[in-house]
Amino acid sequence: MEKALLLIDDTKEYIGVLGNISNHLSKRESVNVTTKYLNPNSRDYFDENKDPSLPKVLSGVSKKLSSLKPSLIIVDQYYSGNDNFDGLKIIEELRKISKFKNCPIFLISGKRDKIVRDIFSIDGVKDKEKVKQLSKIISFKIDQFLDKNFKDEAIALLKNNSISDILPSKLREFENVNAQINVFSPKHKVYSFSELSDLIENNHPDSVIILDEIFDMTLSHYIELNEKL
Repeated sequence: MEKALLLIDDTKEYIGVLGNISNHLSKRESVNVTTKYLNPNSRDYFDENKDPSLPKVLSGVSKKLSSLKPSLIIVDQYYSGNDNFDGLKIIEELRKISKFKNCPIFLISGKRDKIVRDIFSIDGVKDKEKVKQLSKIISFKIDQFLDKNFKDEAIALLKNNSISDILPSKLREFENVNAQINVFSPKHKVYSFSELSDLIENNHPDSVIILDEIFDMTLSHYIELNEKL
């Protein structure tokens, strides 16, 4: 199955690491990974004042992953000469977009202990506000806080497959024939395969129920076949 890895960083020196990760997973794990790179300091994401624009960066992320389900996004914390936003701000805004709400995210150049120290060393801010800021960061559900070495952690995460990763891509193979599962519960049988894929990938509240129904139908099918043998 195809997976997607996006690196958001303002230097190109780690683009080669993306290739190493992709090659390793392809040759040793039989996992195909499409890698993407986005530089927030690129002129492509400048506003009219020629400053890096967070909305344009978010739009760029969506475009780069428009036809892909994000399996992992790696975000650098600091961008040279950019005082408009940092990696945590990008992650905060990504989590507001349904497609990126639950996908794994690594923060690099932002070790957890350093971020905590930075928050509590801010002058003129009450401790209560600092605790709120820390709680907010926890709510971003960042999977790993790393230095610049992320290769091993990325490989470990990407080589694992779950049914919620595999099933949507299989369902999408039939999206052009406008197929539906008519034996689904009334609430779900109206969905096309493509719509079911979207619900599962976006961890919709109904996604667990949908997966359960598919499993039940599959097991029932095999039990019926076994009885006929």
